[in-house]
Amino acid sequence: MIPRGVLRGVNYSSPLVRYRALRVRKLVEVLCDTSPELGDTVIVNTYYSLYLPAPIVDENAPNDSSRLIVETILNSSKGQKIRAKTVLDTTLSTIGSAILLSEYSKSLSLLPRSVKSDSAPIDRIRSAIERAVESASREIERVKNVKAVVEGLEPGTISIFSTEDYGLDLIRLARNADVSAILKYLRGVSTEDLGVHRDYVPSKRGEKMGFELGFDLERLAPRSLAYPDDLFYTRLAQRKLLLYTKMAKRRPGGLYVLVDKSGSMSGEKMTWAKAVTLALYMKALRSRREFSVGFFDSQPHGLHSVGRRPRSSEVVALFEYIARVKSSGGTDITRALLTVLQVISAKSTEHNTVVLLTDGLDRVIEKPVKLMLSKTKTKLVVVMVMGENKSLEKIADSYLKVVKLDRDNILKVVGAV
Repeated sequence: MIPRGVLRGVNYSSPLVRYRALRVRKLVEVLCDTSPELGDTVIVNTYYSLYLPAPIVDENAPNDSSRLIVETILNSSKGQKIRAKTVLDTTLSTIGSAILLSEYSKSLSLLPRSVKSDSAPIDRIRSAIERAVESASREIERVKNVKAVVEGLEPGTISIFSTEDYGLDLIRLARNADVSAILKYLRGVSTEDLGVHRDYVPSKRGEKMGFELGFDLERLAPRSLAYPDDLFYTRLAQRKLLLYTKMAKRRPGGLYVLVDKSGSMSGEKMTWAKAVTLALYMKALRSRREFSVGFFDSQPHGLHSVGRRPRSSEVVALFEYIARVKSSGGTDITRALLTVLQVISAKSTEHNTVVLLTDGLDRVIEKPVKLMLSKTKTKLVVVMVMGENKSLEKIADSYLKVVKLDRDNILKVVGAV
C-alpha cells in the first residue's frame, strides 16, 4: 500500500493509483538508465499534480521533498506551463511526470550526500526541484508538439497498445534535433488549417442529404404519397416527384508523397519539404487515407507506408524515416513517378493522389507518365521548391511554385490535395 500523500482527494491505496505509479516508474527507470530512489508516494503526488484540474495540498502533510515537488509545480510559472499541457491528459501527465522526476533524480545525484538527507537545508533540495521543473518544461513542450503531429492534431486517430512504449517513442523523437527543425515549420498549424474533404457520390443506400425532383420511387419522400392518384402519376410522368437526395461517402484513395533528396535540395529546402510531408500525413490521417512517402535521387528509394488507422509504432517509424533522410545524389523524376504509379496500378485502387516535391532540375519524359496517370486515374500535384519545370507543369493537375519556404506555403500545398 502506498503511504498517505500530499494531495487531498487522492486514494493512494487505489489499484488505479498504484498502476499510474508503476507506469511512471517504468519510464523514469529507462530515462535514468537506473532505478532511482523514488518512493511511490512521490511519483503519485507528481503525476496527480500534473493531471488534476485543481489539486489541493493537504496542510497536514509533512514538509518533505514530495511536498516541495507538488508546491513547486503548482506555484511556479514553469510548473503552470507544464500543467497547461498535461491536465486531464493521461499520456502527457505520465510522460511529464517521468521527465520531471528523472531530471530531479539527476539534479539530486549532483548534490553532496549530506544535502540529500532529511536534515539537509530545504533550500538546496528546493533548488534541485526548480531546476528539474524548468528543464522538464522545455522538453514537455517538444513532446507535446511531436504528439500533436503523430496523432494528426486529433487524439484517438492512431492505435496505442503500450502507452509506456509510446511515451518513450515521443521522448526520443522530441530529443531528435532534425525533428525539432522540421516541426518549427508546423508550429501553429490547426485542424482548420488541414481541412478534411470527404467526397460523396450518389447512392440509393446512402445518407439523406436533401431533396430533389425526379421519378426514382425507391427514394420517394412521404409527402409525395399524399398526392391524389391523378396528380401523383402526372408528376411521375413529368419526373417531378419529391425525392430524397441520398449520398454515400466515397472511400478515399491513397496519398503518395515523393520527395526529391538530390544534392540540390540540401539544407532548408529539404527541411521544408519534410515539414510538408508531415503536414500531408496529418491530413491523410484525419481523412482516413492510406499514406506513403518515398524519397528519390537518381533512383527511387522505396515507399514507407501506413494504413488508415496506423499503430503508434508504425507512425513513429515513419516519422524517424522522414527525419533521418539526407540530401545527396542526382535526380530522375520520371523514374520516380513511374515507379510509384506502378505500385498504384498493382493495387487497383482509385482516387489516389501523388504529391511531388522537387526543385525540378531534371528533364521529365511526359508521355509515359501521362499514360500511367490516366490508366490509374491518379491526380498529380507538383510542388516546385524554388524551381521550375515546364514538362511537369504540362502533366500536373495542380502545379505550385514555392519561392518562400514558410508555413503559409505548406498550407497551400495541403489545400491543393
